[in-house]
Amino acid sequence: MSVAERSYLSIGQVVNLLRGAYPDLSNSKIRFLEDEGLITPHRTPKGYRQYSKEDVDRLEVILHLQKTRYMPLNVIKDRLEGAPDLSQLAFEVGLLSDAPMKTEPKETKQKLHPIEDLPDMLGVEISFLRSLAENDLIRIIKSPQNRELVDGREFVIIRYASELARFHIEPRNLRQYVSAANRESTMFEQVLIGMLGMDTSDEDRAAKLERAFTKLHDLTDGVRTALIRNRVFESLNAEIDDADVDAVDDAITARAKAMAAADGEGDASPAPRAR
Repeated sequence: MSVAERSYLSIGQVVNLLRGAYPDLSNSKIRFLEDEGLITPHRTPKGYRQYSKEDVDRLEVILHLQKTRYMPLNVIKDRLEGAPDLSQLAFEVGLLSDAPMKTEPKETKQKLHPIEDLPDMLGVEISFLRSLAENDLIRIIKSPQNRELVDGREFVIIRYASELARFHIEPRNLRQYVSAANRESTMFEQVLIGMLGMDTSDEDRAAKLERAFTKLHDLTDGVRTALIRNRVFESLNAEIDDADVDAVDDAITARAKAMAAADGEGDASPAPRAR
């Protein structure tokens, strides 16, 4: 079984994963943090360091606190040791992902990559990729020589799913979005065909398709986000109290009475005299 299959990354893979957000990160800096007792990677029988996802998350919290809060290492160490949960601490210090989601160039998006290359490229484990495939979030393509390949266009899903795993949202929890995407893609296709037709000879069709898709997505995503937000906040702490409903009722009744009284006074005013 490979290192990636055992859910570990090498020190070089960790540096490649995090260097986009922390350009001065190096192997020696990670080893220094280990010497200071902030991280404790697994060691192979030959002494090579191996980093689990939890090790990488912990390292990213350390680097984030150094970069954004200028905390000394002893304070960071106390903060880590006092935190009941690393994910909660990451959320509290404002670290969802310190670096923005990377956008791969077009040629990478449309290229098939051997699955064993992805731990270095994306900082994820092969077991995680298999879990995504088992839950229909990505496809693992078999070549004629039985090699396992992943389409570069799947990278964005892999990155988002990896970020969600930080909050204990696993691939199996994302199956609902696969079902939703299947339904919505059919609706989008019907709308876009109605707008653009089936003719593919127009040189600007791809640009028009992209603009129309983006508009549709933004609108439907706005509805989805509002629905989820309302459900979550109603469930957690924003349910309307009966007293609030009564107060609104009383205010509307009082306003209606005031308007009726004003109308009555207007009706009772004397008619103008004829000249």
